[in-house]
Amino acid sequence: MAGAADMVSMVFRGAIPLPAATDEMRGRMPGVFTVVVAGGPRLADVLHGGAGSAFGAREAVAGGGLLVVLVMPALAAAVPALRRYRVRRDLTGSRARATRSAP
Repeated sequence: MAGAADMVSMVFRGAIPLPAATDEMRGRMPGVFTVVVAGGPRLADVLHGGAGSAFGAREAVAGGGLLVVLVMPALAAAVPALRRYRVRRDLTGSRARATRSAP
């Protein structure tokens, strides 16, 4: 199950930012991707280790899951542009652009 979720996450990490990037910025996107992929899990390791030491492993895992369930709907409500994000192609199909659909 975790592997499938990671695969979906990987597809989104590649599919969302690249079409929205300008040609000038597109070459920099792999660098940003590397920072996120290499740095994100290390930061999570530190946070999980600290929570595990302070509260115990079971409580840290359950608390992290609960935080995700609570924070994601709050984030979606606070930043509606995340919910409305769509990528559309122009008539030539040569370049995609990010748009926001009407609320």
